[in-house]
Amino acid sequence: MIPSVLTPEIAAVGIALGLLFSLVCYLTTNLSPGGMITPGWLALTLVEDLQRAAIVLGVTVLTYISTIIMQKFVILYGKRLFAAVVLTGVILQATVMIVMSLEFPLLYSNQTLGFIVPGLIAYQLVRQPKGPTLLATGSVTLMAYVVLTAGILLGVMPTA
Repeated sequence: MIPSVLTPEIAAVGIALGLLFSLVCYLTTNLSPGGMITPGWLALTLVEDLQRAAIVLGVTVLTYISTIIMQKFVILYGKRLFAAVVLTGVILQATVMIVMSLEFPLLYSNQTLGFIVPGLIAYQLVRQPKGPTLLATGSVTLMAYVVLTAGILLGVMPTA
């Protein structure tokens, strides 16, 4: 049975799996799967709470659209682009968190890392071809999710 709250050890393994698969993806395809930590974090979120993963997906779409609109009015490139996209994602995710926490206080327990994930994915969508980026992010996340879930179900993941 999958635990309702993941232990810190399982979370560390999930992030490590995501990093490993992200690196392999980047080295073989030269595509970043939404950032190096993103697939591991998404896999952990899928294991723990599918609704939260859907919210992150929605905020990612809003962040991407906001970035495209911003680029029509502001010159964004390099570090400025990265900072603008991630900051936009954080602001949108924080807004959603505040609004949702009023209605569903337990939905957002402790997800600070999740605040930057929509911005990281949107940043890669702006920099790289959209289709291959989405495919890379989805594939690497799925690989990390399958290995993580199998390890949890088989009881080989570390516990507290």
